[in-house]
Amino acid sequence: MDILKELPITDNHIHIDPVNGLGPEKVAKTFKNAGGKVMIIPNKPAFSTNLTKPMDEMLSIIEKVRENGIIAFGILGAHPAELTVMLRNGIELETAKKYMIDALDYAKKMVLENEFLIGIGEVGRPHFEVEEKIWDVSNEILTYSMEIAKDIDCAVQIHAENASREQFKEFSEMAKSVKLSPEKVIKHHSSDMVLEGEEFGIFPSIVASKPIDTAIEKSTRFLMETDYIDDLKRPGVVLGIKTVPRKTRQMLENEIIDEEICFKIHKENVENVYGIEIDF
Repeated sequence: MDILKELPITDNHIHIDPVNGLGPEKVAKTFKNAGGKVMIIPNKPAFSTNLTKPMDEMLSIIEKVRENGIIAFGILGAHPAELTVMLRNGIELETAKKYMIDALDYAKKMVLENEFLIGIGEVGRPHFEVEEKIWDVSNEILTYSMEIAKDIDCAVQIHAENASREQFKEFSEMAKSVKLSPEKVIKHHSSDMVLEGEEFGIFPSIVASKPIDTAIEKSTRFLMETDYIDDLKRPGVVLGIKTVPRKTRQMLENEIIDEEICFKIHKENVENVYGIEIDF
């Protein structure tokens, strides 16, 4: 009997691209066959001024994933790389900022109107060095994303530079400044920063590789992700589709976690941070 058969397995950050990647049917089937049950899917970047196009594709992606036996939810946002790409293409900073804000307003409307869209993300700031004025505008856009999350009572998932205690403190204070609970703020790619998450209320989402091994020794207050990109030109980036089920199975077989902890990480934590119920 498959050890994962009756257990919830959630990938908190997995991209699906119906044009340039395997697409929703193949990704869903691969994930299911590996033992996966639930996907949280952020829209991919547009890398154009038409930032809402990938958002419009999300409902179709979610529907097809669900038709193939996986519980799927979407989060919508304007990836911080959109801003830097627009600037590189000659668009003025204030104009690019307006495109980002307008896209976030569109995401807000879609999340309000669709039960399977459950959060704002991924949003944030570049993970690489940029001019101070770009950094400042990125933080303004991130703060606005948190305002939206507060307004519609949903989670916000952040893309940013490498996680640190100082960063978690900053994001916590940023959330509190707009009266959003830090418990609704998810830091994507959080290394093993679980204790820092507990300290400041930020919810870490951790890639299902070596950081999980050290995180689990400290706490069970985290989500698991692959950040799978779904691009046929970059197969398996960042981690492959099967990685979260495979890593969870490995930890169960090695008695690093038990079924109770599995439910905590893959169901309870997901339900609490996103305000949803998962029935599988």
